[in-house]
Amino acid sequence: MSLPAQGSPVWGRLANGGLSRLQTSHLGTQMLMKRLELSPAPASAKATEIYNYFVKWERSLANEVAQLNRL
Repeated sequence: MSLPAQGSPVWGRLANGGLSRLQTSHLGTQMLMKRLELSPAPASAKATEIYNYFVKWERSLANEVAQLNRL
């Protein structure tokens, strides 16, 4: 399964609280989720950061990528 395009609404949903519904055992992803949850950054900046993270770690995040279209 491939990542949704950067302009996909899924990234905005993740940035606006959807990360809490993502089930992961990947420590780096858990740390990103917690940091973004506490961040005062605008949702658009968070969405870009989440997208860039998934692009970089896509091979290690097959389980998480599979969940993206359901969030």
